[in-house]
Amino acid sequence: MIHAVAAAVVVTPIVVLARKRVHWRSWELLRLVFPFCVRVAFILFDMTTGSKSLSNLMVEPGILALGLALGALARVAMSKCLSESTAATLALVGMCAVAAGIFWIVPALPE
Repeated sequence: MIHAVAAAVVVTPIVVLARKRVHWRSWELLRLVFPFCVRVAFILFDMTTGSKSLSNLMVEPGILALGLALGALARVAMSKCLSESTAATLALVGMCAVAAGIFWIVPALPE
């Protein structure tokens, strides 16, 4: 829930301001779900050298929400030179890569 609320607060102004330039599709909401699923899968499979704590579960969604805002900005910027569906797909794949990167870069925080 932290992930969804933080993303809504950060991404909503971008979507509203760019709605005349970019035609947002409903399937682009998967950009909220897929990166979160990637992150949860890494946590469940415990692919890290140390286990993640509850502190990580509170901090990492906020970082991912900021990444979602950057993804939305990239989607707007890419729409000038690429087709909208290609830009949206690249933004979705990029967000999944950001989620994996956040998991590996952020160390296990103390409780």
